[in-house]
Amino acid sequence: MTSFFLAGLMQGSRDGNDTADQSYRGDLRDLILAHRPQATIFDPGELMAQWLSADADELRRSHGELATASVLTRTRLAPPVNRLITTFHDLVGLAATADVCVAWLPGHEASMGTAVEMYAAHQAGRHVVAITEMRQNLAVLATATHIVPTLAAFAELLASGALDA
Repeated sequence: MTSFFLAGLMQGSRDGNDTADQSYRGDLRDLILAHRPQATIFDPGELMAQWLSADADELRRSHGELATASVLTRTRLAPPVNRLITTFHDLVGLAATADVCVAWLPGHEASMGTAVEMYAAHQAGRHVVAITEMRQNLAVLATATHIVPTLAAFAELLASGALDA
């Protein structure tokens, strides 16, 4: 059985709690399961919602307050923000354990979190597939084993068996 970690744009360069459209996660899940019905899929969006649901309101408030701070010191961050950071670290670790890390990076919008997840998967010797038009971005080039421009191209890659080894 193959496992897939769905890395991809969440916040990007947006401020506060503003996030990018996350509908791509369902599209990726459907596509993967169409080719690998027994696959295990790790979706950070879902996992974060599950793991942080008890503190969601407090987390949004504490995270929002970061925007007005002139200097941030890691040891002085609010407990909900530290829980968010720990969750991110846990997700990065999960990316390194999945057989395939699929990174959705639409257009030319970079995602620092996705880059960290891709790097962790790369360092662990996993397949890293970037679905992006960023063919000259050094972080993408340095970590991806495959760069494809579209979901259709990703489907072809899945069908080819290139991710099975």
